[in-house]
Amino acid sequence: MVRMLGAWSASLLVWVIGFAIVVRVVPRPEPGVSLSGLERLVRVDLPWVLISLAMVAAAAAVLRARGGPVRRAVGVLAVPLLLTAAGVAAPLNGQAGMLEFVIYVVEGVGGAAAGFVLVTLIARKDEEDVTAGYW
Repeated sequence: MVRMLGAWSASLLVWVIGFAIVVRVVPRPEPGVSLSGLERLVRVDLPWVLISLAMVAAAAAVLRARGGPVRRAVGVLAVPLLLTAAGVAAPLNGQAGMLEFVIYVVEGVGGAAAGFVLVTLIARKDEEDVTAGYW
C-alpha cells in the first residue's frame, strides 16, 4: 500500500508541475476571442497528452512490477483518470462546450493509455532481459 500511495503521489506531482507550466503558457481568454486551432493544439492539447503520459510513467517508476496486473493498472491509471474527470469540471482555457469536454477526456484517456502501453512494454522488456541473461 505504501508503494501505491507513492505511485499516486508521484503521478500527482507530475500533474502539478505540468499544470503549472501549462497555466503559464496558455494565454488568458478575452471575452469573445478563442485560441486558433494550432495555438490550442500546441498550448493546450499536446501538453495535456504529454502530462497524462508522464503521470503514468512516474507512477509506474515508483510502483515497478509489484503485484498483479490489476493492481499495477490501478496504481498507474487511477490518478490520471481521476484528474481527467476533475479537469472536465474546470476547463483551463475558459471554453466550456461539449466538444471541448469530449476532446479533453479523449486526450487525457489517450495519454494515459499510451503511457500504460509504454510502461507495459518497458516492463516486459526488462523481464525478458532478466530471464535471457548470459549466466
